[in-house]
Amino acid sequence: MAEDWTGIAAEVEGALQSIADVNEPGKQSATIRKDGAGAPANPWDPPGGTPTYHKVIVLQSDKELRDINGTLIGQTKRTITISGAAGVVPGDDDKIILGQALDYVDAETDATLAWEEIMAVRAFAPAGVAVLYEIDLAA
Repeated sequence: MAEDWTGIAAEVEGALQSIADVNEPGKQSATIRKDGAGAPANPWDPPGGTPTYHKVIVLQSDKELRDINGTLIGQTKRTITISGAAGVVPGDDDKIILGQALDYVDAETDATLAWEEIMAVRAFAPAGVAVLYEIDLAA
């Protein structure tokens, strides 16, 4: 019997939303910024055209890194998890802002926001259907 991975992805999305009380540590709203495709409409627009913004619910985890001997090295790896059914496929050329689910952003407000770099994206995609994405953020 074949699994319904699209249905499972939708269940994971519902579960993330139900446990992601934005008042709890590590659980928050976020917005992913994807650069637009093609040439900008105006010279003052960002390269790649007008960006799009996608609201997501994230679960954040921080891991202290150790060297080969197990000694803490004073660095932390920040990883967030989003659902594959969130309607956006994150990429390492995208940006994210944690703690804000933005309904509207224009060029002026975009420039004032503290966007974070996405360093790596790993999809959990059994049978080719993304159920979850793990995203490493820049330190």
